Amino acid sequence: MSSDRDKDITGRTGESLAEKFLLGKGFKLVRKNFRYGRNEIDLIVEDERNKILVFVEVKTRYSLEYGAPEESISRKKQKGFISAVNGFMNVNENYSGYDQRIDTIGIVLKPGSEAKINHIENSFY
Repeated sequence: MSSDRDKDITGRTGESLAEKFLLGKGFKLVRKNFRYGRNEIDLIVEDERNKILVFVEVKTRYSLEYGAPEESISRKKQKGFISAVNGFMNVNENYSGYDQRIDTIGIVLKPGSEAKINHIENSFY
Protein backbone atom coordinates (compact mmCIF):
# COMPACT_ATOMS: atom_id res chain seq x y z
CA MET A 1 0.00 0.00 0.00
CA SER A 2 1.43 3.37 -0.96
CA SER A 3 1.68 6.27 1.45
CA ASP A 4 0.39 9.79 0.93
CA ARG A 5 4.01 10.86 0.45
CA ASP A 6 4.41 8.33 -2.37
CA LYS A 7 1.21 9.62 -3.99
CA ASP A 8 2.49 13.20 -3.71
CA ILE A 9 5.77 12.25 -5.39
CA THR A 10 3.93 10.35 -8.13
CA GLY A 11 1.60 13.31 -8.67
CA ARG A 12 4.42 15.84 -8.84
CA THR A 13 6.34 13.62 -11.26
CA GLY A 14 3.29 13.36 -13.51
CA GLU A 15 2.62 17.10 -13.37
CA SER A 16 6.23 17.83 -14.30
CA LEU A 17 6.04 15.46 -17.28
CA ALA A 18 2.70 16.95 -18.35
CA GLU A 19 4.12 20.47 -18.12
CA LYS A 20 7.11 19.57 -20.31
CA PHE A 21 4.77 17.82 -22.76
CA LEU A 22 2.53 20.90 -23.08
CA LEU A 23 5.42 23.36 -23.33
CA GLY A 24 6.81 21.15 -26.10
CA LYS A 25 3.52 21.62 -27.96
CA GLY A 26 3.95 25.39 -27.81
CA PHE A 27 1.77 26.24 -24.82
CA LYS A 28 2.88 28.88 -22.32
CA LEU A 29 2.62 28.07 -18.61
CA VAL A 30 0.27 30.41 -16.77
CA ARG A 31 -0.01 28.72 -13.37
CA LYS A 32 0.65 25.47 -11.51
CA ASN A 33 -1.47 24.09 -8.70
CA PHE A 34 -4.06 26.88 -8.62
CA ARG A 35 -6.28 26.44 -5.59
CA TYR A 36 -9.79 27.79 -5.31
CA GLY A 37 -11.43 26.78 -2.07
CA ARG A 38 -10.91 23.05 -1.73
CA ASN A 39 -10.42 22.55 -5.45
CA GLU A 40 -7.22 22.56 -7.44
CA ILE A 41 -6.19 22.88 -11.07
CA ASP A 42 -2.91 21.10 -11.73
CA LEU A 43 -1.80 23.17 -14.72
CA ILE A 44 -3.10 26.21 -16.54
CA VAL A 45 -1.53 26.85 -19.92
CA GLU A 46 -2.16 29.37 -22.64
CA ASP A 47 -2.36 29.07 -26.39
CA GLU A 48 -1.47 32.72 -27.07
CA ARG A 49 -1.97 32.53 -30.82
CA ASN A 50 -5.55 31.24 -30.56
CA LYS A 51 -6.35 33.00 -27.25
CA ILE A 52 -7.30 29.80 -25.43
CA LEU A 53 -6.70 29.03 -21.77
CA VAL A 54 -6.37 25.32 -21.12
CA PHE A 55 -7.07 24.00 -17.63
CA VAL A 56 -5.42 20.63 -17.15
CA GLU A 57 -6.13 17.79 -14.72
CA VAL A 58 -3.17 15.41 -14.54
CA LYS A 59 -3.61 11.82 -13.36
CA THR A 60 -0.59 9.58 -12.90
CA ARG A 61 -0.24 5.87 -12.15
CA TYR A 62 2.43 3.21 -12.29
CA SER A 63 0.26 0.60 -13.97
CA LEU A 64 -3.07 0.02 -15.68
CA GLU A 65 -4.09 -2.55 -13.08
CA TYR A 66 -6.99 -0.37 -11.92
CA GLY A 67 -7.69 1.20 -15.32
CA ALA A 68 -6.25 4.17 -17.15
CA PRO A 69 -5.38 7.13 -14.91
CA GLU A 70 -7.70 9.51 -16.72
CA GLU A 71 -10.66 7.19 -16.03
CA SER A 72 -10.40 7.89 -12.29
CA ILE A 73 -11.86 11.41 -12.43
CA SER A 74 -15.20 11.29 -10.64
CA ARG A 75 -18.20 13.53 -11.35
CA LYS A 76 -17.58 15.19 -7.98
CA LYS A 77 -13.97 15.93 -8.97
CA GLN A 78 -15.16 17.31 -12.32
CA LYS A 79 -17.63 19.67 -10.61
CA GLY A 80 -14.94 20.88 -8.22
CA PHE A 81 -12.53 21.38 -11.10
CA ILE A 82 -15.10 23.44 -13.02
CA SER A 83 -15.68 25.52 -9.88
CA ALA A 84 -11.92 26.22 -9.73
CA VAL A 85 -11.90 27.18 -13.44
CA ASN A 86 -14.71 29.67 -12.78
CA GLY A 87 -12.83 30.96 -9.73
CA PHE A 88 -9.65 31.47 -11.76
CA MET A 89 -11.54 33.36 -14.45
CA ASN A 90 -13.22 35.57 -11.82
CA VAL A 91 -9.91 36.65 -10.29
CA ASN A 92 -7.98 36.93 -13.58
CA GLU A 93 -9.95 39.38 -15.68
CA ASN A 94 -7.00 39.85 -18.05
CA TYR A 95 -8.08 36.51 -19.62
CA SER A 96 -11.71 37.54 -20.13
CA GLY A 97 -11.32 37.54 -23.94
CA TYR A 98 -9.96 33.99 -24.00
CA ASP A 99 -11.82 30.81 -24.83
CA GLN A 100 -11.46 28.04 -22.24
CA ARG A 101 -10.91 24.34 -22.51
CA ILE A 102 -10.54 21.56 -19.96
CA ASP A 103 -8.06 18.82 -20.82
CA THR A 104 -6.95 15.72 -18.99
CA ILE A 105 -3.51 14.21 -19.20
CA GLY A 106 -3.17 10.60 -18.10
CA ILE A 107 0.36 9.38 -17.46
CA VAL A 108 1.54 5.84 -16.85
CA LEU A 109 5.03 5.63 -15.38
CA LYS A 110 6.58 2.27 -16.13
CA PRO A 111 9.91 1.74 -14.40
CA GLY A 112 12.62 1.12 -16.98
CA SER A 113 10.67 2.55 -19.90
CA GLU A 114 9.42 5.88 -21.17
CA ALA A 115 6.26 7.32 -19.61
CA LYS A 116 3.09 6.93 -21.66
CA ILE A 117 1.18 10.21 -21.98
CA ASN A 118 -2.45 10.39 -23.08
CA HIS A 119 -3.63 13.97 -23.73
CA ILE A 120 -7.40 14.30 -23.99
CA GLU A 121 -8.69 17.66 -25.15
CA ASN A 122 -12.15 18.85 -24.00
CA SER A 123 -12.26 15.95 -21.56
CA PHE A 124 -15.21 17.22 -19.53
CA TYR A 125 -17.42 20.30 -19.13
